Amino acid sequence: MHPSQLITTDADLGACMQSLGQVVGIDTEFIRVRTFYPIPALYQLAGEAGVALVDAQAGATFDSLKALLLDPSRTKVIHGCSEDLEVMATHLDVQPANLVDTQLAHAFLAPEFSASYAKLVERYLGLKLGKHETRSDWLQRPLSKKQISYAREDVAYLRSIWERQSEGLASTGRLDWFLEDMQRMLDTPVATPDTWFETMKGAWRLGCRERIVLRNLVRWREQEARRRDIPRAHTVKDEHLVALARCERLDLGDVARLLPRRTAKRYGKVLAAVHGRGLADEEPAPEATRPLGRRDGDVVRALREAGRRESDRLGLAPELLARKRDLEAGLRYFRSHGELPLPYRRGWRRRVVGDIFTEILA
Repeated sequence: MHPSQLITTDADLGACMQSLGQVVGIDTEFIRVRTFYPIPALYQLAGEAGVALVDAQAGATFDSLKALLLDPSRTKVIHGCSEDLEVMATHLDVQPANLVDTQLAHAFLAPEFSASYAKLVERYLGLKLGKHETRSDWLQRPLSKKQISYAREDVAYLRSIWERQSEGLASTGRLDWFLEDMQRMLDTPVATPDTWFETMKGAWRLGCRERIVLRNLVRWREQEARRRDIPRAHTVKDEHLVALARCERLDLGDVARLLPRRTAKRYGKVLAAVHGRGLADEEPAPEATRPLGRRDGDVVRALREAGRRESDRLGLAPELLARKRDLEAGLRYFRSHGELPLPYRRGWRRRVVGDIFTEILA
């Protein structure tokens, strides 16, 4: 593997896949500034034969790379995998099998939840990485020497980090804990317009019909952003959709009054039409997630304190047991179903905090 040469053909990519071995470090470089979808620029692969840089903009099928990612017998090691997974899903239409995330693994070995790659390199390997550019044009060709060096370094140590982490997880009896959370992360459903709107500021204050209208507006925005491949906020912003949903009727005058002039000019007619469809929509109104009251806030604080105590006792990152949004969702679930939600009712969390949390909630 030439250190500065990008792989651009299926033939070279296939040969590379054969030389990587059973444990492969993976990273991606991409650009997403004014687009809805990430634009893939580079795949970095680290294996037994060294580091390979794959040009994601090449006119290749990438079939051998897809086969590697989907092969359950080969371990794929990534650090902070969420954006990398999105790139692979968008560009290659795959979700890697047998994937491990060094950032998540570290949270089971130390009280740090979002440790950087550089920090893990220093922690596990005793090496200090130099500072890199925070922004770079990864779509330019040829890549600069600095870009090549950074791209290689960003993946070169993943296999060694995971080797030490897996030993630590096994010796502490937490390997199954980590693998359980790794699978839960991969199984988490992708957010949809029907769930995003619940988090919009002020949406919970809307009445049933207004929430139905807002759901229609959010669905339209999602389609428009995807069609034009632009960020959602570059169509109509959240606060403007909520303001439109509050209108009993919507005409072009209302749109001009509530929206920025350019937005109203471009989308006024279609927004009025979508608003009208929402008024006639017979699909049941989506649930509104109200903020917790003071008494429930006290319960969440008690859960967090208990979770932090257990995290401190075990030397885990407290976010694994005491993240506020998880506990708030757990409280709501307990109020509705009379039991803990699945993450706390099964698996390692049940053994560690299940009884403690149930006593607090009951």
